[in-house]
Amino acid sequence: MLECKASLRVKSDSLSLEEIVYNLGEPTKGFSKGQEFGKVKKKRPHTQWMLTTDEESSMQEAIDQLLCFYLERSINSDLKAKASIDIFCMISSDNGQGSFTIDSSLYEKLLKAGLKITFDFYSD
Repeated sequence: MLECKASLRVKSDSLSLEEIVYNLGEPTKGFSKGQEFGKVKKKRPHTQWMLTTDEESSMQEAIDQLLCFYLERSINSDLKAKASIDIFCMISSDNGQGSFTIDSSLYEKLLKAGLKITFDFYSD
C-alpha cells in the first residue's frame, strides 16, 4: 500500500506562531521557537506552522490543495521575508513499490507560488 501525505510548511527563526497564524490561519500542527519537547525537554530551534492534507487524497490532489490554499491568500511580504515556506511530501510504501504522477497544471501552480517541494520516500 502507498501512503502519501503533504504539508505546507512555514518555518521561522524570528516570527512567533501567533504571527504566522494571523497571516495563514490555524495550522494542522504548529509550535514556537524555544518551546520544550520530548522527554529531555529540548527546545525547538525555530517556529513552525504546518497545514497537512487528508491522507485519503492522492499526491497530485494533496499538492494541488496546498497550492490552492497558498495562492488564494495574500501572503504578507514580512512573512515571506522572515520565513521559509515550502511543500513537504512523505511517501511510504509497505511493499517497496508505488508511484504517483504530477501533471503540467500542477507544475504551473508550483512555479506561480514560487515554492520549493521536497519528497521524502520510505519503503519497507
